[in-house]
Amino acid sequence: MKTLQFDYIVVGGGSAGCVVAARLAAQSNKTVALIERGRTDSNRWIHIPATFFKVLQSKDANAIVSEPDATLDLKRFPVPQGRVIGGGSSVNGMIYMRGQHQDYDDWAALHGCDGWAYKDVLPVFKRQEGNTRLSDAYHGSDGKLIVADPQAKHPVSAAIIEAANNAGISFTDDFNGATQHGAGWYQVTAHDGQRQSAAHCFLTPELHRDNLQVLTGLETTGVRIEQGRAVAVEARTVQGDPVRVSARNEVVLTAGSFHSPKLLLLSGIGPAKSLRSLGIDAVYDSPEVGANYQDHVGTPVTRTLQNARGLFGADRGLQALKHGVNYFFRNKGLLTSNLLSAGACVDTTGDGRPDVQFNFAPFAPGAPGRPPLEFHAAQVHPMTMRPVSRGKLMLRSADPDDSLLFQANVLDSEQDIDTLRRGIRLAEQIFEQSPLKEITGKAVWPDASVSTSAGSNTLDQAIRSHARTIFHPAGTCRMGSDRHSVVDTRLRVRGVENLRVADCSIMPALTSGNTNAPTMMIADRCADFILQDNS
Repeated sequence: MKTLQFDYIVVGGGSAGCVVAARLAAQSNKTVALIERGRTDSNRWIHIPATFFKVLQSKDANAIVSEPDATLDLKRFPVPQGRVIGGGSSVNGMIYMRGQHQDYDDWAALHGCDGWAYKDVLPVFKRQEGNTRLSDAYHGSDGKLIVADPQAKHPVSAAIIEAANNAGISFTDDFNGATQHGAGWYQVTAHDGQRQSAAHCFLTPELHRDNLQVLTGLETTGVRIEQGRAVAVEARTVQGDPVRVSARNEVVLTAGSFHSPKLLLLSGIGPAKSLRSLGIDAVYDSPEVGANYQDHVGTPVTRTLQNARGLFGADRGLQALKHGVNYFFRNKGLLTSNLLSAGACVDTTGDGRPDVQFNFAPFAPGAPGRPPLEFHAAQVHPMTMRPVSRGKLMLRSADPDDSLLFQANVLDSEQDIDTLRRGIRLAEQIFEQSPLKEITGKAVWPDASVSTSAGSNTLDQAIRSHARTIFHPAGTCRMGSDRHSVVDTRLRVRGVENLRVADCSIMPALTSGNTNAPTMMIADRCADFILQDNS
């Protein structure tokens, strides 16, 4: 067996792993290994903002697929995940959104996460951020993560924003400031025609360091624990050869909301009775490992375009050639855009806090893993911001090659169904406003067979058949101060020394909006804790 040794081992080269490994290497004299099961971010489609749909259909992403979900009329629920350096930040839609002040205040007040209130996390967001337009009490301009206004703003998206404003949703130019409410252009992690992934912004600038090694194509199969202490990770190459990577100091799991809990379970940290039934020695009885699964769920409201052109066909023939020439020779045009460059956050209940996020699109993205729909269309896509439904992950066996037993239960709560009802009805109101109503035609979904009026007996079934992930799985290694939480408030795994988790899985409750920015914040705080604890 090949053996390697480092001071710190970071398992998972996604958004969180890139931040943690880069910080530890840059701010200590310790050796750091970043282990990633996928390859380097050499795929050119990663770096061109508009081609992220091509990345999602490449080998740099794969999907975790649920069991048949009774809350979705027994439909399976696929959740695509990055399998490449940069992880989600290399395959996502590049929307920069932190969530609401109340999200983090609730972590502290309701979930026992002392030190994670908004006042505690805002300085971390600001120091990471290199905002090209904003520099104020809420934004930083000197950080490594470039955050910018979107390029090549599409006129159909502009029409949807104006229609949303005419529907009573105020305009905003900052979803990350004093309030999240409003409709407008997102800020994005794309600038000057380049995706600003965690790999590009945080990891790549530190790759020259002798104390940092990135190990790609290496699948971690478990954490080796001796006398209650994490001492190594067991892994194997793509050829199946075993590799042991020993840690003098700490192991940090940043493998995401599916693979971080899977690695804990395979290592004997989880529900003891369940582990023993699979022949796994229970190192520590942690019943919530794999529990508390949550995701934002959406139901895109779609209409055909008439008297206007969207993005259908833009990647074909002469259109594709024109866009390619404009991008590669002038660094302008459609390919510099993240496509999903506009949206809204709206309070549909009247309690003063946005509960539905809308993505606006000048095309109709397909379901996860599928290409966009084959016609010119506009889409107003409502999604839950604070889902109540919870699912769970379990092992099928002690074999690391076995897929997870994933029970999504994504619409188990009537509250989440009701949120989507309100979102769909508001989306339809937006479509009826000028100037959008003058350029849209046939309703694609919901179509004429579905009534969206209150009391409808067809809408709920339509929601369950149409619902899809927004690519934001979270919560499966819950942080808290109670003894049942998987990690404590310094992200240390309970019951095992020198082992932490630092990714979206530690969220006690999902943030209101896209999760890439919060994930990088969590990772940066983890690096703070490690550097402080090992100083």
